[in-house]
Amino acid sequence: MDTSDGLKEMIQAVESRLEELEEAIEEEPTVIEGGSQNKRDRRTLKKHHRKRVEDFLPRKKKYEDYNDTFNGRNSFSKTDKDATFMCMKEDAMKNRVLKPGYNLQIGTNNQFVIGYDIFPNPSDSRTLRPFLESIATLNLFSSIVADAGYGSEENYAYVVDEWEKDAVIAYGMHHKEQKKAFKNDPTRRENWHCDE
Repeated sequence: MDTSDGLKEMIQAVESRLEELEEAIEEEPTVIEGGSQNKRDRRTLKKHHRKRVEDFLPRKKKYEDYNDTFNGRNSFSKTDKDATFMCMKEDAMKNRVLKPGYNLQIGTNNQFVIGYDIFPNPSDSRTLRPFLESIATLNLFSSIVADAGYGSEENYAYVVDEWEKDAVIAYGMHHKEQKKAFKNDPTRRENWHCDE
């Protein structure tokens, strides 16, 4: 039942049972006191069979096609199946509406583009590894600099361990922690005095 093939097998089993009921109904007398149990069973089975054939099977096939199209993503656009819904910042009303789009990554050195790639996932932190692997001239550089959007422990460890380069990647809270309001906030445990 988990796949459309399982649903097809179930439909075939119901169809064979319906054929058995049809043969049993033909052998019955025309008038039965209280009605025919076989006819009641046939009516119920036909209702369920029609629901499986007209609703469940097409919907199951559609969901399987969608899962194939997702390809590890959370969403996709029906008009451009490679695009993923992302939160765009361009909205004039400042609504940050979800729209289908791509995540373009560009690597530069001294304002020259040394590599670019397009990714379907909206998160920058998950694109750093495949993006670095796509840059052919990466071994010419001693350090990799990225903004806080790429900041994660996995990315930092990947750059240091796999590429053996200096990683200058800020973590997500880095800029916020540098502000005076954050440093003076007594509710933050980072600002609590530790008396050993």
